[in-house]
Formats: sequence, C-alpha cells, structure tokens
Amino acid sequence: MTSSGFTAAPLAARVQRKAIGVGMRLFFAWSHLAYRLRPPWGGKLRAVDHLTLPCADLGVAERFYVGLLGARVLMRVDVPFLERMGRPAYEIARGVHLSVAFAGGPRLDLFESPIGQPPRDADHPHCALWVAPGRLLAWKERLNRAGVPTYGPTRLGPPGQASLYFNDPFGNRLELVTLGFTGEIPVGAPDVTALAYAWTGP
Repeated sequence: MTSSGFTAAPLAARVQRKAIGVGMRLFFAWSHLAYRLRPPWGGKLRAVDHLTLPCADLGVAERFYVGLLGARVLMRVDVPFLERMGRPAYEIARGVHLSVAFAGGPRLDLFESPIGQPPRDADHPHCALWVAPGRLLAWKERLNRAGVPTYGPTRLGPPGQASLYFNDPFGNRLELVTLGFTGEIPVGAPDVTALAYAWTGP
C-alpha cells in the first residue's frame, strides 16, 4: 500500500502496463500519420481546433483552469473586442469568453453562460486531458487539496490505462487520462454523482 492508498503492482505487471502504454501512444501516433498519408490529401479535416465549455463566471473559470490546472490564457474575448470584430450588438453577450490552452491539443474556449452543463449523473459529455502516468496521483492530491472531489484513478481501457474524474466549479465533467499507469486500480466507470461541490478555491 502506497501513501496515496493504492497498492503497488508486481514488477512484471508494472513493466507490462508501461509497455502497453508506450504501444498505445505509438499506435495513436501511427494512426494520425496514416490518416494524413491516405488520399485524398487535400480534402481532409486537419484537427480539432477548439472545444467550448459553459462557465457562469469567467473570473472563477480562469482561477480554476489557469490557476489550478495550469492552462495558458490565449485570448480574452470581451465586449470591446467583439465590437471591434464587428459582431452584431444582439450577439455580443453570447460571445464573451476566455480562450485557454494546455501543452497540446485543441484550444478550450470557456464561454460565459449559466446553462449547458451535463446532468449530475451523466457520464458524457466530458473533456479528457492527457497527463503523464507518474503524475496522475499528484494531480489527484492537488485537486483534493484545492477542495475538488475526484473519482479514481479507475481503468476503463487496457492494462495501464487510468482515468481520474472531476468537475470544474460549474459542473462540467473533466477527466485526466494516462497510459502506462503501474498501480493496482479498480476497473469500471466512475460514480460521477459524487463529484458535485461548491468551489472556494484560490
């Protein structure tokens, strides 16, 4: 039993899970390359550009996504910005948002909106963020210290896959996912009903 409460797997299982994780990452990289090399070369969509999440308070959203999760602010889209872009006046309130990004993947646009979060007991939709296998438990501890309840790690994929589920302060479901996790963890879907909280973070 480790300090985090999870049992360490035997050496052979840890090596197998690391190997599966490396194999899965190579498979994903090959799949992306194979897609790009397959005809028609000019008529393909390139990648996911951005995803949107509704957030009732952009100040709280920035403290959570930038301050706690470590995202980088790319752009603040406020009323004067939208006016300069020529957006019609009746649309402006709907366009206010904060664009953030993590180390890789698409941009995440946090829109000021009091509605749109998934129901409390719904598994989907959720946004999954990649984390190194050796950092998953540190992220769990960091989130819990900040008053954010988590579920996991749990495994839904091959041996070595691990997911940690939590909500942002507005009820949007998030997942930290990794491959190559070596600890002994339960297999199965999360109990997302246990993730509601009132955040008073930094």
